[in-house]
Amino acid sequence: MRTYKPDVVSLIFGVLITGIALLALWLTYVGGVDWQLLKIAAPLSLVVLGVAGLALSRNRD
Repeated sequence: MRTYKPDVVSLIFGVLITGIALLALWLTYVGGVDWQLLKIAAPLSLVVLGVAGLALSRNRD
């Protein structure tokens, strides 16, 4: 059976672009953004993406 190894760089880049697209949709349809909340949510999401990238890229030998 062949194992599948995901492309971590593409996965993280895709998640970041999806987040930017969701923010653009939010701005278009809802209007405002709570910048105080975004100051906390943006760094936390980057940390989560970094940890996910590390977990996906480690060798499972």
